[in-house]
Amino acid sequence: MILGVAGMFTILPPAVSHAEYDITKKGQNTRVGGLLTKISLRSALGQGRVEDIKFYDRQAMMDFYNSLGHQTFWIRDDRLHSDARDVFEILSSSWTHGLNPENYHVDELSALLSRDAVTDKARLELLLTDATVRYMRDLSGMRINPSSIKQKAEYWQPQKDINEIYEGLAKTKDVEKYVQSTAPKSTLYTKLQKELVALSKESGAYDHLLPLDFNNNYFKPGEKHKTVKNLRVRMGLEHDPQYGPENYYDDQLASAVMGLQKKHGLETDGIIGPQTLDVLNNSREEQMKQIVANLERLRWLDRDKPDRYILVNIVSQTLWGIDEGRVKLEMPVIVGSPYRKTKSFKTEVQGVRFNPDWTVPLSIKMKDFLPKLQKGGPDYLDYKGIEVIRGYGNNAVTLDPYAIDWSNMSWREMGKLRMVQTPGDHNALGRVRILMPNVYNIYLHDTNHPELFAKSQRTLSSGCIRLSDPKAVARFVLDKNKDWDESDMTQVLSRPILTEVGAAEKMPVYILYQSVWLNDDDQLVYGADVYKRDKELLGVLEAMNGYALPDADDIRFAKIENATELASSRYNE
Repeated sequence: MILGVAGMFTILPPAVSHAEYDITKKGQNTRVGGLLTKISLRSALGQGRVEDIKFYDRQAMMDFYNSLGHQTFWIRDDRLHSDARDVFEILSSSWTHGLNPENYHVDELSALLSRDAVTDKARLELLLTDATVRYMRDLSGMRINPSSIKQKAEYWQPQKDINEIYEGLAKTKDVEKYVQSTAPKSTLYTKLQKELVALSKESGAYDHLLPLDFNNNYFKPGEKHKTVKNLRVRMGLEHDPQYGPENYYDDQLASAVMGLQKKHGLETDGIIGPQTLDVLNNSREEQMKQIVANLERLRWLDRDKPDRYILVNIVSQTLWGIDEGRVKLEMPVIVGSPYRKTKSFKTEVQGVRFNPDWTVPLSIKMKDFLPKLQKGGPDYLDYKGIEVIRGYGNNAVTLDPYAIDWSNMSWREMGKLRMVQTPGDHNALGRVRILMPNVYNIYLHDTNHPELFAKSQRTLSSGCIRLSDPKAVARFVLDKNKDWDESDMTQVLSRPILTEVGAAEKMPVYILYQSVWLNDDDQLVYGADVYKRDKELLGVLEAMNGYALPDADDIRFAKIENATELASSRYNE
């Protein structure tokens, strides 16, 4: 839909003072569309509100109308332009982005638009303008206080400047397209929207049966339990006596559970353990909330990513290397345990350190090493190949661990000691560490425990990210180095000498927490909220009335445009 820059409904002629102007010519009543206007546009702009509804930014709105030459935006030739109704529909369906239509004056606008002839054009004009810029800001970046979820603002895309939004609105020739332009265009984002709409149409036929409970046991195919009857309803199946009694976990039901496990990235064994049970007990409403949290985080990502970058999803425990719009690298990783969570952030990869040493963080020294030293003595440090050092540079002194009183070691004293593990296969960082400076001291690195990658749930580290194929990541990082090839890496790794190689082309790395993602078949996978960050984020959004979940029988379905199919990344624009 095309809308001209401004209509013919005057806001403030330059010759009229602010105090005198009231959408009427001085000394007479001017009728708009045959009916008197109920409020003064100028007065509302000056007060920054329409009755009890405050404008997001009074001055920015006044500047906007001044830029239009004191004309209205949504009304042309005394008629409401069709784009106004189109934008209203966008605002009404903002729940499909995980937003709350109430925040965009939808009830008030609906009442104003409900009549064939809009009688209160002034109120409609200002409320629709204010609602539009509020909606665009919320779509454009991080709308919550980062500190409320222990995040740092510098890692994520901020909301678009209000004046920039108004400037674009004044210049655009296609308002509907412009309003929608701030939303992410990734395949994942669009599929999440469609899933949210699909879930909203479901009746939630099994929700009243949840939670399922198998007495905290690992329930296996071939076993019997009274809850099997409800499990069958949960999976959308009816009991077939040819497979056994109603309380028997038969092959047909096990096959359905295995399909659910596959969809959610779990081991497809049909065994109902804690993770599978969590998925089974995820109600329709909880799934919708999970999507809301993931839509929210996707809006925090850079809209324009470079050609090459690395992305790690903590929840799926997967790393991707993206090069020129394609997934060039994909591998399982190990991330922090629920007690030592991996942080979400963005930083820059600067190179690779081969045969790294490892300076043990203070928290690990106190929580992991000290109890072992107090119980078994300093032999533990010898076994780990760790030296104890006090001081730095020329003042550094290597200490005898057998001469240290570990039984009375305090945090303060431990902080003065460095425990440094020498390079080699025994090193906790393995033979490869990716250089990516950050305040959390979280790195991508090799491991001396590769057997852990066989586990389906790999939340096992102390916060760093362990790589299943560290050499492949090193190749990806150094791919643009003209003076570096495979033989160089082989030679460097053949001897345990610390060597750093800077990347000729630095690239960003994104460490994300996305509990719903796309598998290789572009199907949505629901993961467990392993760190409870979905719950934390949803709590913040609920406190600010930031999202709404419609009932299945009372919903305004939205047009969801097809995402631009970019192979660069499921998270990319």
